Amino acid sequence: MRHCRNCNRITTGEPIFCRFCGRTYDVKLCPRMHVSPRNAVFCSECGSREFTTPQPRASFWRRPIVRLLSISPRFVLIVLSIVIVESVARQLLTDPRALASVIPLMFIMGLAWYLWSKLPSFLRRPVQKLFTSVTKRGDKRH
Repeated sequence: MRHCRNCNRITTGEPIFCRFCGRTYDVKLCPRMHVSPRNAVFCSECGSREFTTPQPRASFWRRPIVRLLSISPRFVLIVLSIVIVESVARQLLTDPRALASVIPLMFIMGLAWYLWSKLPSFLRRPVQKLFTSVTKRGDKRH
């Protein structure tokens, strides 16, 4: 699935061109479909100076934000795990009898980690699509 920054639409699969506006995704293609970087002046394989028009460049902040949002479920699990381990260590040091109240929380956290590791990619994509659409709306405002 690819997002076009020119027309702000999503094309399924791994296409070379945007299905809606015809722009390429971060590369230039000559008439013979040789792939060249977006800053190329001529094709390195056939020498052609005719190229497709690539989509606009991503803003400086877009890539790190999208990357952070795509890993955010893992990040949240890591932070919660650290908080739980710290809480359990504190409970053990102060009152070992209170450990029984923390065990269900530890079980839930372990279950969350297990489910995340077994979640197929087709179920993770809607979450990433949601985060990407939120980021895309933020780009339109600027």
